[in-house]
Amino acid sequence: MNARDAIHIRMYVVLILLGLVPFFIVGRIGLIYLAEGEALREQGEQQARSEQVIPAMRGAILDRNGHALAINTAEYNLALDPTVDGFDEQADQFYDALAEVTGGQADRYRERVQTRSSSQYVLLVRGLDEEQRTTIEQWPVPGMILTPRFARTYSHGSVAAHVLGHVGNEGQGLAGLELQYDEYLEGTPGSRAVQRDRRGRIKALVGGREVPPEQGESLVLTIDRMRQVALEDELERGVEAQRASWGTAIAMDPNTGAILAMANTPTYNPNRAAAYSERQRRNRAITDRFEPGSTFKFVTAAAALENDYVALDDTIDTGDGWAVYSGYTMRDISAYGSIPFREVLAKSSNVGTAEVANRIEPGILYQYARNFGFTQPTWIDLPGEATGVVRRPSAWRV
Repeated sequence: MNARDAIHIRMYVVLILLGLVPFFIVGRIGLIYLAEGEALREQGEQQARSEQVIPAMRGAILDRNGHALAINTAEYNLALDPTVDGFDEQADQFYDALAEVTGGQADRYRERVQTRSSSQYVLLVRGLDEEQRTTIEQWPVPGMILTPRFARTYSHGSVAAHVLGHVGNEGQGLAGLELQYDEYLEGTPGSRAVQRDRRGRIKALVGGREVPPEQGESLVLTIDRMRQVALEDELERGVEAQRASWGTAIAMDPNTGAILAMANTPTYNPNRAAAYSERQRRNRAITDRFEPGSTFKFVTAAAALENDYVALDDTIDTGDGWAVYSGYTMRDISAYGSIPFREVLAKSSNVGTAEVANRIEPGILYQYARNFGFTQPTWIDLPGEATGVVRRPSAWRV
């Protein structure tokens, strides 16, 4: 056999082997189909299926008369999987259309997709309304994922803002009653079985398992909306008139202690809480300590009367309207002279009250202050309450 024949034989062998490759591949596919086809199909279906969370509607917050102060409205988030086949061909058209619907900028959406982290998905838009969702849902763009969520809406803007508090992007309570009662308001999310088609779009799985969400419980307050509005208006006027930097006020039912209104200024709009400073969001009625001022005179009066240090008709000498106690000068608005103790209370005389307080044993006065609740939390159902401070008698200056 010469060299030429040997080359021809090698060529024929190679050609025959190459011709057998398709038959080998087809045979291998057939073998896989028969031996492992069912298992692979099931595995593929499982990979295409997933559980989609169905958000629970957060409970409403109502005033004592049933007026809504905080409610939920339906919104949608738009995410994108740009790795899905077919998206690149429609990318520019998609960005332009999305910008037109949302009022955003196409370049910003494009940049967000291109600079995304290693995550396959990128969140493009939060808080789409129902009309925007309906429009976007009709686009034949692969890889879009529209997720429903409930947005918190505070019906009256800044009214009772510090009492209500606000929620975060995921609907979790961050301040006020929203935080205090978050576990009751948030509800329990549900879930449904979904399937992803070849274009990456999620759709419900027919016959799939679905667990409905449980709506959060609603919260009814002792707050009266009309009293709240009136208190906020009056407080704002008072702060402006006194040129103060801030103010706080509480309106209570004297028979039950129920809070009918609680106001702070400056205030904020919980619908846009992140746009305000911590100072504006601060509920000073809860977080700050204040000197009790003239209200403490009733502690002194109760201790003095119940322990027979003084009677209502006893005469108290308030002098010329001022006196020095422990190096501090006490002053009254006017010089009342000698007046009965009942008038010391009626006129809110600082000198007269200090005169009676000096008669009381320090331990007794301290105990009455404790009995009236000073140094103790009120356990009001708002987070961040500061406790009072009353020094022990050993630290008093007399």
